[in-house]
Amino acid sequence: MIRARHQLTFQGFLVAALLTAAVITASPLIDATGFPLTAILRGIVGLLAQAFPFLLIGVLVSGAIAAFLTRDFIERRFPKSLGAGMAVSLAAGFAMPVCDCATVPVFARMVRKGIPLPSAVVFLCAAPIINPVVIWSTWFAFPDRPVLTFERVGLGILVSLVIGMSFALFPPRADILRSGIDSAGMHGNSRRSPDCTDDCAADRTAIDTGTATNTGTDTRVMARIVAMLRHAHDDLFRVVPYMLVGIVLASSIRVLWGANPPAWLTSHGMTLSILLMMGLAFLSSLCSTSDAVIARGFSTVFPMPALLGFLVLGPIMDVKNVLMLSSMFSQRFVVRLAVTAAVVVFVATMLFAGVVR
Repeated sequence: MIRARHQLTFQGFLVAALLTAAVITASPLIDATGFPLTAILRGIVGLLAQAFPFLLIGVLVSGAIAAFLTRDFIERRFPKSLGAGMAVSLAAGFAMPVCDCATVPVFARMVRKGIPLPSAVVFLCAAPIINPVVIWSTWFAFPDRPVLTFERVGLGILVSLVIGMSFALFPPRADILRSGIDSAGMHGNSRRSPDCTDDCAADRTAIDTGTATNTGTDTRVMARIVAMLRHAHDDLFRVVPYMLVGIVLASSIRVLWGANPPAWLTSHGMTLSILLMMGLAFLSSLCSTSDAVIARGFSTVFPMPALLGFLVLGPIMDVKNVLMLSSMFSQRFVVRLAVTAAVVVFVATMLFAGVVR
C-alpha cells in the first residue's frame, strides 16, 4: 500500500513537471497574444524561491517533534485550570515550530486525553501563527514593514484567546470527538511513529539503570530519525500543491492588476478587501510557515489590514484543516469552530483597520 502511494506521488510529480515545461516553452507564443505569461512565471519562480526554504524548515522541525517528542509529554504538562491552561497553550505555541496541518492531530489527542477544550482550542489557533518559524518567515517577507510581524502575532494571540473563551463560556453539549479515531500519531495515519509507549518507558528505565545496550539505543534513535524523515516527506507532499496554487494566484493577481488595486475594489473599501483576503486564505489552504511570502505578493493590491486577515485566518481555518478536523470531530463542532474563527478574525481585523487609519 505504501509503495503504491509513493509511486502515484512520483507519477503526479512527473506529470506536473512535464506540464510546467510545456507552459514555459509556450510562454513566448502566449505573450504574443497580449497575456503576460512570462511575467507571471517569473513571479512564481521568485515567490517559490522565497517560500520553499521556510516550508522545508517547517516540515523538518514538525517531523522532529512528531518523532522525538513522546506522545504523553504535552498532555501531562498541561494544567487543568482555565487561565493557566490558556497560558501554557500560548507558551507551547511559541515553543513548537509546527504548521497548522501538524497541530490538528495534536489538538485531537489533547482533547481525547482530557485537556480542557478551551485550552486545547487556544493551542490549535495560536500555535501555527506565533511559532518561531512563522515569525521568522513573516519578518523575512516584509523587511520594509517589520511591525507587521508583531501585528500578526498580537492579533493571533488575541483571536486565539477569544475563540478559546467562547468555548469556555458556551461549552459543547455533546461529545465532540468521533468514535474510533486514530489520534495516536501526529499525522493521524495508520503508520505509527515511534513515540513513547510502555515498551519505550521500559527501555528508558533500562537506560537509567545501565542495563540497556548501546545497540538497542542506537537502533531506537535511528528509527526515530527515519520516522522524522517520513513525517517531513508526507507533510511536504501534502502541503506543496496548496502552496503552488497560492503562489500562482499571488503572482497572477500582482501582474494582471498592477501596482494599484482595481477601481471596483477601491470603491467598496476596507470591508470587501478583508473579506476577499480571508476567503482566499480559506480556499488556498497554504502552510503557515510560508504564507507570509505569498501575502507579500498581494501587498501592492490589498491594504495591510486585509493582509492581516489573510495571515491570521488561514493558519486557523482553511479547507485542509476543515477536512482534517472533520475526520476526527463532529460536524457540529467543526462548523462552530470555523464560523467562530471567521467572525472573530473579521471583527478583530476591522477593529485594527479602524485603529490604524
